[in-house]
Amino acid sequence: MVCSCGNPTRPGQAYCNACHAKYMKEWRKTHKMSDEQRMKNTARSHLNLYVKRGVVDKKPCAICGSRSHLEAHHLDYSKPLKVRWLCRSHHVGTTKHNARRKTSVK
Repeated sequence: MVCSCGNPTRPGQAYCNACHAKYMKEWRKTHKMSDEQRMKNTARSHLNLYVKRGVVDKKPCAICGSRSHLEAHHLDYSKPLKVRWLCRSHHVGTTKHNARRKTSVK
């Protein structure tokens, strides 16, 4: 696909990287991140950078041992490199379980 500016779009998206960045820059002016969102975003960014640099290695899923579609599950976002590696299906299940626990506690 081609963006309205004429550049190729990002896979599965309607805009190119430059147009998306421009849109998000304006959008963020009126949609500020909360402190919690900022902390989560920073933790994810730090971990991704360390994985990309080869400092942190992805480990097999802690539940089933799968090595495909791995995702990091942060138990504590203040410790960005301390994660539990889970495959996509187990990560979704863990996240849904935690969300249910939070709503039932309130």
